[in-house]
This record gives sequence, structure tokens and C-alpha cells, in this order.
Amino acid sequence: MSCNIVIPSHKRADRVSTIQLVSNPILCVAESQKDEYARHNPGVEIVTHPDSVVGLIPKRNWMLKHFRELFMLDDDIMFCQSLHKQVSNSQIKDPEKVRQIIENLYHLAKDLDIKLFGFNKNPRPEQFDVFEPITLRQQITGCAYGVIDDGELYWPEELKLKEDIWISCYCKYLNRKILIDNRYNFAQKDTMRNPGGLSEIRNSQTEMESILYVKKHFGDSIRLKNSQHKAENKKKYNITTTFRF
Repeated sequence: MSCNIVIPSHKRADRVSTIQLVSNPILCVAESQKDEYARHNPGVEIVTHPDSVVGLIPKRNWMLKHFRELFMLDDDIMFCQSLHKQVSNSQIKDPEKVRQIIENLYHLAKDLDIKLFGFNKNPRPEQFDVFEPITLRQQITGCAYGVIDDGELYWPEELKLKEDIWISCYCKYLNRKILIDNRYNFAQKDTMRNPGGLSEIRNSQTEMESILYVKKHFGDSIRLKNSQHKAENKKKYNITTTFRF
């Protein structure tokens, strides 16, 4: 059985870089945007959701119900890199190879009865831990992860951002394990510099409100880092997770 590799997108029809990354992806867009996406992305399968589904989190809930099992890639991913091989040859250029990497992890997750799976958040090959190529204790990265529906998975739609933190904590609470392949990383374009998508709602207030929402549910597992940096005159808050349940 093949894994559905789905790219949710919104108002970026002319710049979906991820379709070059992996073979046979599916674009998921609002019905009213289908024609524009089809014009700019010929030959790519497009699945539409009603225009009433607004925002990434409602879109993820819709995709989960529609596909049941899928791997989601953000539309602005630049490349996939191998972290366990020589640094000079880390980028993976073959879309079929990228699909196979995702498929392998998907089938391993199914064999292990794990509902959430993804790849390394750290893009630096020199920090790859050779003693932990696969782990069950880390969280996913929001730009590239997969879910296998068990009837209990969902994202709370009152949450605007940090849904990757939510789903990691939620799955860790329910199932005690998340499957992460530390050998690979998916590099994403700076979302603050890419119009469309979540850039329309991402600001310091929304980020902090989302952090507080997740912390309300998972308590001491959510910690705000002391360091902050400015990006286009906006503060970006970074948080870490230490699962304490």
C-alpha cells in the first residue's frame, strides 16, 4: 500500500516548490483556488476541500478524515537532506528517492502501530547522533510529518499555530511513542518571507496565544526558551518540549 503524500497549500499557486521535491504528490487546496493551482501546476493531482474549511488546522482535520493515512509536506520545502552521509553530498535530488524515504517510514510506523511519524528537526549533519538513527521519544517537525488515523487523532481548531507541538504532545500522551527518522531533514523556506499560507496570521501575539493554549493542556511539558530574535519586526517565540506524562 502506497502512502498519500499531500501538500496543503493556500494562495501560493505559482510557487509550490515542494512538487519538485517528491514524486506523485497531491495538492490539497480550497475549491475556489483549484483552477489557479491547476494552471500553475500542470499534471499534479489536486484534491479540493470546501471553501468553508479555513486555516491550516481545519485543513489538516479535513485531510485526516479524507485520506485517513497520509504524510503532509508544507508547500515551501526547498530540499530533503541526508544527515548521516558526507556533508558535501547531503541534498537528495531524486524525487523517487524522497518518496521512498517517506514510504519506508510510513510502513515502519504501521508495523509498529505508531500514529505519528516524521523526520529530524535539526538540519546540521555534524550534529547527527550515529547511535540514534531512529527514535520514539522526540517530536515531529511541523513542515513534514505523517499521521495514521485511529479515530482519536485531531487538532483543536481554536489553535492557530504550534499545531506540531500539540499533535506531538497529544500522540505522546495517547500512545507513548512517536516515530522519528533522524537520518533525514526537510528544509523549509522562512515562512516570514513567503506570502500566503500561515504568514497571514503569524505574529507575536498569535504565537504566544498558541503557546499558552498548548501549555494549558500539557503543562510542564511545554517550556518557553529565553532566547528570542526578530524577523521582519516580529518576535518569534521558541519553545521546547519535554514529555512529562
